[in-house]
Amino acid sequence: MDVTYVLLLSSLGLAQVIAQDCRVPVGGNNMGFKDDLPQTFPNGTKVIFECNVGYMPAGSPSITCTNGTWSPVKLTCERKSCGSAGEVENGDLNYEGTEFGDKLVVTCKTGYIMVGNSQFTCGKDGWLGGRLPVCEAVACDAPPMLTNGDFSPVRDSYNYLEVVQYKCQKDYTMNGSSLSSCSKDGKFQPAPPTCIVVQCKDPDVTNGEWMSGSRPPYKYKSAVTLQCIPGYNMNGAQTQRCELNSQWAPGLPTCEPVLCEDPDVKNAAKEEGSKPPYKVKSTVTFSCVSGYTMTGTRTQTCGLNGQWAPGLPTCAPVLCEDPDVKNAAKEEGSKPPYKVKSTVTFSCVSGYTMTGTRTQTCGLNGQWAPGLPTCEPVLCEDPDVKNAAKEEGSKPPYKVKSTVTFSCVSGYTMTGTRTQTCGLNGQWAPGLPTCARDSGTVDPPENKGNGMAIGLGLGLTVLIGSVLTVLGCYFCGVPACIKEKKRKRPVGPALLAVKISG
Repeated sequence: MDVTYVLLLSSLGLAQVIAQDCRVPVGGNNMGFKDDLPQTFPNGTKVIFECNVGYMPAGSPSITCTNGTWSPVKLTCERKSCGSAGEVENGDLNYEGTEFGDKLVVTCKTGYIMVGNSQFTCGKDGWLGGRLPVCEAVACDAPPMLTNGDFSPVRDSYNYLEVVQYKCQKDYTMNGSSLSSCSKDGKFQPAPPTCIVVQCKDPDVTNGEWMSGSRPPYKYKSAVTLQCIPGYNMNGAQTQRCELNSQWAPGLPTCEPVLCEDPDVKNAAKEEGSKPPYKVKSTVTFSCVSGYTMTGTRTQTCGLNGQWAPGLPTCAPVLCEDPDVKNAAKEEGSKPPYKVKSTVTFSCVSGYTMTGTRTQTCGLNGQWAPGLPTCEPVLCEDPDVKNAAKEEGSKPPYKVKSTVTFSCVSGYTMTGTRTQTCGLNGQWAPGLPTCARDSGTVDPPENKGNGMAIGLGLGLTVLIGSVLTVLGCYFCGVPACIKEKKRKRPVGPALLAVKISG
């Protein structure tokens, strides 16, 4: 850029007053100076701007320093336009823009190949990059011949999108696509196939066997279905197919032994037997721990389905039934359910006495030990009061609250309470009375019977005396009877009783 500055002096020769200098001026966008400028400019100096490369000037390019101030910048610089680059047959021009610095990319239509440069830039003198390219039609050379195969149609050259078809000879299998076409890059796509011999080996699986499908020889796409022998499970695909690489796909499976999980029965222990791993027909025998009883089969067998058969047992706590003792009540203690070692203590209700052990313990056999007690009614013994008879009342057995009332025989007086009650302790209360002989009464002989026997003896004595009197009157006559009355012989009950007993 050219820089011009002019020093203007007074027409009189010398300025009488020294004017103020100007500093370096500042221009507009996309403009500048060709050379470096001094730091100050004398009054009257003129400076000329110029546009940067690629920009076109518009307006006056100069400014003037007047007493320390520059005149306004009237120059503008606009980006240069290159316009259209032209046309390309069977191609497209893709403009980024048409002004200085913009780019242009040329592409050929599908089926055509570019000859020449494809990119251009707008410069100060127009589009840079040379002449526009040419788009020529695509043509493919004939594909290579196949080993053990061929293709059709056969030509020296093929136009864009023309197709050839490949074919392998007998006993050969095509590895790749059977069709290929002339592509936009002038080559056949996809690449030609190969003709190969495909034969898979027998599908040998340990503990497995053929179930259905193809038989040897196994060629391409031959398929077989395999199965494991009993006691083994298949890991992998059951159906296999012979692939181009002469391998079975998706890959031969394996036959793993059927295993049952380690059986766990709560509150039970395994007895001696099989140990893991548990294969088919392995057995395990369980026994419940102390205090538990088994429901189910104790010996289990690992089945073909990997399950224990006939089904794992359970061990439930041994329970004793709720004990029921008639005429008894349970004291505070264990409540249902009654497990082993649970205890229950009984007490008989009022009027009953216990036979057996009052505290019972639930045993391992589910029975109460040492055995449930019984509560029998409290009984008082048949009361015997000498020289007394029982009046009408209770009869044996004498339970609690039963009563007996006594009366002394003639000539005896009672000491104590005549009515006795059977108490909870099996004793008569308030205590059996006694019958003591009245003064002046002859003691009767020892009577081995009870009061009722005495009463019966008195009755018999009176009866016998009456009979004898009648007989005396009959054999001796009425005078005898009269004489007997006059005598007034004392015949007391005690005396008659002595005679009868003798």
